[in-house]
Amino acid sequence: MPEITSVRTTAEAIGRISCIKTGEEIGLLYRWDNGETQAALHNDGEPIAQHNSELTTEPDIGGKRS
Repeated sequence: MPEITSVRTTAEAIGRISCIKTGEEIGLLYRWDNGETQAALHNDGEPIAQHNSELTTEPDIGGKRS
């Protein structure tokens, strides 16, 4: 049986990911139009995207917001 692939076209930022030690924003959490979530972590100014299946813990989106 062929594997079904989902097409993601747009994403909306739904939360900020903050460092629990410093409170500094380290990334953003996105929800795609197909319902999937994805974390995009900052790395020296360049975002690094991680698919939700690659995450081992849930990101903290309830931190301090600017």
